[in-house]
Amino acid sequence: MFRGGPVHVGTTLQQTTGEDTPLWEQTFAAWAWRPAVGARPVQVTARAADPSTPARLLGGRDGVIEDLGELGANPRTLDLTDPTTPPWLWVAGASSVRWSVEVSDREPAGSAGGARRALTLPQVTAVVPTFRREQDATAQAAAFAAMEHVARVLVIDQAGTLASHAPFTELREQQPSIELIEQPNLGGSGGYARGMLASLSDPSQAVFLSDDDAVISAESMRRILTFQTLAEAPTIVGTGLLAADAPGTLLAHAEHVDRTPFFWRPADGMEGPLDLRGTTPADWDALLPRTAPDYTGWWGTLLPPGAVGLLGLPAPYFLKWDDAEYGLRATRNGYSTAVLPGASVTHPSWDAYRTQMSWSARILHRNRLATAAACGAGPGVLVHSLLHQAKHVLSGLHLTALLWDDGARAALSGPESWLGKDLGRARQDGQRIVDDWRERQQARTADLSPTRTAPFSLPAGALRAQRRLLAPSRTPQEVLALPAEEISWRTTLGADGVIITSPDGARIDAFTIDGHDDRALLLRVLRTHAGLGARWGRLRRRYARALPAWTTDVAWRRILADATGNGSGNETRDDSNGKGGR
Repeated sequence: MFRGGPVHVGTTLQQTTGEDTPLWEQTFAAWAWRPAVGARPVQVTARAADPSTPARLLGGRDGVIEDLGELGANPRTLDLTDPTTPPWLWVAGASSVRWSVEVSDREPAGSAGGARRALTLPQVTAVVPTFRREQDATAQAAAFAAMEHVARVLVIDQAGTLASHAPFTELREQQPSIELIEQPNLGGSGGYARGMLASLSDPSQAVFLSDDDAVISAESMRRILTFQTLAEAPTIVGTGLLAADAPGTLLAHAEHVDRTPFFWRPADGMEGPLDLRGTTPADWDALLPRTAPDYTGWWGTLLPPGAVGLLGLPAPYFLKWDDAEYGLRATRNGYSTAVLPGASVTHPSWDAYRTQMSWSARILHRNRLATAAACGAGPGVLVHSLLHQAKHVLSGLHLTALLWDDGARAALSGPESWLGKDLGRARQDGQRIVDDWRERQQARTADLSPTRTAPFSLPAGALRAQRRLLAPSRTPQEVLALPAEEISWRTTLGADGVIITSPDGARIDAFTIDGHDDRALLLRVLRTHAGLGARWGRLRRRYARALPAWTTDVAWRRILADATGNGSGNETRDDSNGKGGR
């Protein structure tokens, strides 16, 4: 596992300074770095926090911490291919730690021999779509502009508010690497597509796709860029997701699309948010891979140089599933996908209520079915969809069922009716369903008062839901009050009415559940899925033909031209001028 002696060190893999750095950022995930490092020896050097007490190298696996000895003045050399090397390594009692690898000037990827050198990292173009988040966008642009390896910061403003936002204007005057592009609101896919189009002027740069409120450190950016450059296969590198409002909570990490239900799942053992507080890396084996990831969330994803030119641009989905579809496309074209523990973004968390019961739920389900069809998925996706819709209906999440059903009907209508054509109205189409439903519920819920604050047990809830399905309409008997973050089919099952509250207990929404509505909606869902089942073979062929045609730069220039009405593909404001570098 180890070899001793001082050796010249070329390229830094990870570097941390200060004992107060979270252990999540200090830890060296040997298992994750192995595909990029290969047989190259990895060296770890440390400066002891207390000169009288040497720092110690620790390893972790299966819940057990291994003491691997003192770290003295000379580097310790590790072989990541040795099966005795623990998957997790970290240093205790150090004020600074550096993990590094030697690179030969004759090795394109992993070969031995030649003079030692530092790895040359490409520059990065950061793409940041934004919509009415002036402060977030300004802070994000400033952070990227200050990073050593970021040469361009493309801010895609889809609300037209940043040009007159004084702090952003002042920042642009100070940082010429920040470029502002304005266009109508075409969703995340439209914002990313516009930035990726601009990145084509310099294909030698990697492209980092970022939310405007997802914070990444310069060290994390350097780590994922180093990993990507060392990797033998072309690799898309994503980032884990830490909760901004719950420090130390990992919300998501490596993910993949399960092909049978065609739904995203963890590629590791995470079964929900992982609280890292009070743990050590020996407790993190849930993050070890169970299957290969095949997409990464675009809250923070690094595309390697040349990827945009080869793979094309996002599917014109407005939002949801554009990142997953792109990852699946990349996988088919020989790209690997990786997520590096410790290199994460911090992002505000979201709750299932706002995901399930907002306009975006319609687009999410439509895009999922469209992507499944284009990828040749079998009927498992339709079975999974129908089962979930039955749960939505029986648990009273009728708005979710309505949104999903409308999305499914859009997918059923075929790509010719919406793909590449509805970006300007996609949000409004979903919001109209939400507004109509809430208007109907307003009179029903005006005098609604809670009778309970705890969900029914599963057997009791299921029995009550079945009885309601067969019963005539009646006044709600059991009204459940729950915080928004606890809303799910399981918690609302069996209730006749639901009052949704904020963290401080204030009422933010309410709905009643009626047997007549149950029956009508269930019949509608069954008809939709019968239609999907009958036409699924034809839909797969149609989407497989249509989707590649809408992900080219030519198609997106046409979309942008139509959206702005100028016929040229130039947006209302574009100061990028094809610039590259700084």
